[in-house]
Order: sequence, then structure tokens, then C-alpha cells
Amino acid sequence: MTAGASTAVGASASVAHRLPRRRLLLLLLGGIGLAQGTYTGLGRAGIEHRFIAADLHAVIMVLGFLGTVIALERAVALGASWGYLGPGLTGAATLVLPVSRSAGGVLLVLGGTVVTATYLVLLHRAGRQTHLVIMGLGAVAWVAAAALWLDGLGPIRVTPLLAAFLVLTIVGERLELSRLTLPSPAHRRWLLLAVAVFVVGVALAPFWRSSGLLLGGVGLLGQAVWLARHDLARRTVRRTGLTRYIAVCVLSAYGWMAVSGGLWVAMGLGAGGHLLHDALVHSLFVGFVLSMVMGHAPIIVPAVLRTPLEFRRIAYAPLVVLHASVLLRVGADLAGSMWWREIALHGNVTALTLFVVLTVRSVRRGRRAAEVAG
Repeated sequence: MTAGASTAVGASASVAHRLPRRRLLLLLLGGIGLAQGTYTGLGRAGIEHRFIAADLHAVIMVLGFLGTVIALERAVALGASWGYLGPGLTGAATLVLPVSRSAGGVLLVLGGTVVTATYLVLLHRAGRQTHLVIMGLGAVAWVAAAALWLDGLGPIRVTPLLAAFLVLTIVGERLELSRLTLPSPAHRRWLLLAVAVFVVGVALAPFWRSSGLLLGGVGLLGQAVWLARHDLARRTVRRTGLTRYIAVCVLSAYGWMAVSGGLWVAMGLGAGGHLLHDALVHSLFVGFVLSMVMGHAPIIVPAVLRTPLEFRRIAYAPLVVLHASVLLRVGADLAGSMWWREIALHGNVTALTLFVVLTVRSVRRGRRAAEVAG
């Protein structure tokens, strides 16, 4: 083994020879959402706008791409065939939205409804697990965002609900893992208070924007502080290899979560402007969410595709590019520099492209290693 590589992790060699075709197809539909979301992001910045309307960017990126991947993960956890209807509907929406917004919007609402039902079943099986309740609230936010957007509410107005879907999903997952660090019941109540403030804020934001953003920002800051203090990553970051990489992704994501929370509060208190909104959005959706995606991919991909994944230290490259480009983007937004914003956007695209290429390469290497071992 080279100094820059770890052993293959994830699935065992005995199951690595055949990829589950249904899951792979749904994952590819999510990949189409990523490609479309990236393209519409370029259009939103005025760089490319020939085919897909730029105002579809947020919906496609959050629900078409991330929604499909998260719904697929939940379907795998559920272990029932009907659960795959959720990612199937959202994956189909990525194909339909450029042609028909209304039909695509309906598919997104239905997909979110299936995911919400998935959480209800999981709650019934496991009892009232707090982390599942939080993640279920995220699915409800998904349905609300898609329904309001379908009804004609603009992307800026539904952004807090889209944020809630991703934030609550991630916070629920990290809370489940935090049980290994045994935070006290009192400490857990502080997190639940922060989550409650955040949920109230995002529920108000589409209709009373300033009040909603203020409350939502306070809730975001509270969650960021709690997670940075109690997350298992505080311990695992001292280890090596893949374990440390995941911890670095997670802890750095909390930094962007706090930055975005501060910007939510600033806008709620009256600081306005399109560029400040962009800084708020990209610090959360790119800085926080994509850092978490990079950190969780080595866990989720092997579980979904039933194939091992080989980790190498080159995996840090897209993470570094991502953080550098988000820092540049937020700084450019706050300074009002369109030129630097464009450079930062290309950095975002580079980070995502590099991440996808390295992930595919890691899966292929992991499968080859498993086949040799088998």
C-alpha cells in the first residue's frame, strides 16, 4: 500500500462483483441533476444560458440532485421496494423540469411525499427517535418548498425551506452519530431548542421574510455551535486516513454553517441586497452542504452500490478547492465584485467535477481490489 492510500472500505469482496442496477440508475439520475444544476448555476451568473432556464438552478440542485441522492439513501435504509419510488420521482423530475415546470414540480412534491412516508415508517419501527423526527421535518420542508414553488412562489422565497430540508437531514444524521459521544440530556435539549427556532424561522420566511431569516439564522448558529462542540468528528479528526478526512469535511462544514447563520441574522435585521443573499446561499448550500456531501460520500456510495471504495489522500484536493472558492465567492459577494464572483463560480464547478471524477475512480479501484482479494 502506498503512503497516500488506505485499504478499500465499504462492501465486502463477496458482493462487489455486481452493481445493483436499480440503485445505479437512480444515482445516475441524481448525477444528471448535478450536471443540470451546475449548468443552470453558470446561467444564473450570466456565463451560460442557452438551454435550461437559470431560475431552475436552486430547485434542480437541491431537490433534483441532492433530493434524489438522499431519497435513495433513505430507500436503502427502509429496505422496501416502494421506497425507491421517491428517488425515482425526483430523478424523473430532473428530466422533466427543463421541458415542463408544472409536471416537474408535481414529481418533486410526490417524491418528497414518499420520502416523508419513509421517515414515518422508520419512526414506527424504531420508536420516537429524535434524529428521525428532525430528518422527517426536513422532508416536510422539501414538500412545502416544492409545493410553494409549484404554486408560483419565487426561488428566493422558498430558499429557506430548501435550506431546511438539507440542514435538518444533515443535523439528524449527525445527531444519531453523536450518541457515541454521549451528550447529556440537557445538552441535547439545547440542540432541540436551536432546531425548533430554526424550524419556526423557515416556516415564517416565505411570508414574513425578515422575521423568518432572523429566527432561522439564530437557529442555524445554535445548531452550528452545538454540533461543533458535540459531534463525533471532534474525536475522529485525530485519527488518520479516511476517518480523519470525513472529520475534516464535517468540522469545516460547521464553519460555513455558522457563517451562513450570521448572514441570515444580518439580512433579518435589515442588511439587504441581492449579493448578500447570494453570500448567504452559497456559504450554506456550497460551503456547508457540499462539504458534508464530500465527507459522507465514502460512507453512502459503498452502502448504496454495495461496492468497496478505496481512499487516497488526493480526496482532499476537491475539498480544498471547494473551500477556497466559497471563501472567494462570499468575499466577492460582500464586496460586490462580479469579476471575482465569476472566478469563484468556476472554482465551485472545478471542485465538484474533481470530486465526481475521484469518487468514480475510487469505486473502480475498490472494486478491482475486492475482485483480486476474492
